[in-house]
Amino acid sequence: MTFTSNLFLIGLLPFFVCLYNRVGNKKPAARQVLLLLANSLFIVWGGVGYLLFHCAFSIIISLLATIVYKIRNRLILTFSVLLSVVPLVVTKYTAFIINIINSVTGFNATAPSIVIPIGISFVTFEAISLLVDIFRGTVSRNPSLFNTYLYLSFFPTVTSGPIIRYDDFNNGLYNHHFSCDYMASIERIEIGLCKKVLIADKIAILADYYFDGVALGNNFSCVGLWIGSIAYSLQLYFDFSGYSDMAIGIGGLLGFNISENFNQPYQACSISDFWKRWHISLTQWFRDYIYIPLGGNRCAKGRHIINMLLVWLLTGIWHGADWKYIFWGIGYFLLIVSEKYLVQKHIRVSKIISHIYTLFFVNLLWVPFRADNLSVTVNYISGLFGKGIGNIEAKAVRFIPLIVLAIILCFPWNKLFRIFRDSRWFYILKGVTLIILVCLAICATVNSSYAPYIYGNF
Repeated sequence: MTFTSNLFLIGLLPFFVCLYNRVGNKKPAARQVLLLLANSLFIVWGGVGYLLFHCAFSIIISLLATIVYKIRNRLILTFSVLLSVVPLVVTKYTAFIINIINSVTGFNATAPSIVIPIGISFVTFEAISLLVDIFRGTVSRNPSLFNTYLYLSFFPTVTSGPIIRYDDFNNGLYNHHFSCDYMASIERIEIGLCKKVLIADKIAILADYYFDGVALGNNFSCVGLWIGSIAYSLQLYFDFSGYSDMAIGIGGLLGFNISENFNQPYQACSISDFWKRWHISLTQWFRDYIYIPLGGNRCAKGRHIINMLLVWLLTGIWHGADWKYIFWGIGYFLLIVSEKYLVQKHIRVSKIISHIYTLFFVNLLWVPFRADNLSVTVNYISGLFGKGIGNIEAKAVRFIPLIVLAIILCFPWNKLFRIFRDSRWFYILKGVTLIILVCLAICATVNSSYAPYIYGNF
């Protein structure tokens, strides 16, 4: 089940929110039971095995949390964290590890077929943050098994984030003065839906045309390949930020304050700035649980570079079991190290130049993110800087208006909208526009095939 399905948006969510809010102020315990049922239904929709995994994983994490809470020992914490990572490694990286062993040793071992549980990457990171926060004493009391399951299976964020901390979740769960801004939350859901269905899914057609074509060995013009890579950059942003908008909106309807996950990332003026704006919850997770414990930047230059290398290797590996993600992570590591120690002064000379530089490398590094494998990545990037063949493809020309519109929507329009915040006619116009766009989005979901969220694969 996805947020953009009509079954979820029209058939289930409105009735659940009404029921949840009706019992919210009167019976907090009933509210938690309703959340338990909603989480379980959302997960079991993909298969009973997914639900069984989440139940078993929650039991393990709950037991480990109890041990860490009662015996605050660093060795026990380390063992608990490593144990919590085992399901992720086994389900997501077994085939990758076996392929590496085969290539090194010459063996021909066959990787078993393992189904990857829903949201395993995000759930694992939340489990680690829970264990570490308990050890640090930032979680005031040990969560029960019931609360641990609610946290790790929270349906607005379970498949694609944002990654939330247990304290933030707990505050929403035990909000005795339950209330929410219905209009703001509904508007956020509507915006997220339109981003996904009307922009990301439409631009995906052009991105798939070029990336799948290169994978099949087709030749394209240099300009066309650049347009294809830009199309994917826009698709990824509107797809993922659209999901985050809907997750934040749904969480708001249930009384949960989910932190922002994007802050106009394509307005960044450096690579470091970009990662302060893109997938903010992931960046903060690596900062708090990997980078700072390693020593952060409060150490010698050589150690600092090693710390950044480890963080970006892990970031790449977290996104997927393939060499292309390691290539992607190392690419960002090299760029950020270069910014820190080589070109920091130069990129601040001109805001326009620094903005172009940032978008150029961000767009370039989205290529391995989308390509089928490292070989396709090399072929695509070679085409970007090659002489190209013939004229730009007709398919790319047809999509240029949509790409231009998507680029325009990446501009910081909120600053302009603040000028009209006291205008009644502005809010009426915005409301009517949103209603029309939502109707178009719902019609589009009825007439189109299933299009999962990109980050659901991670």
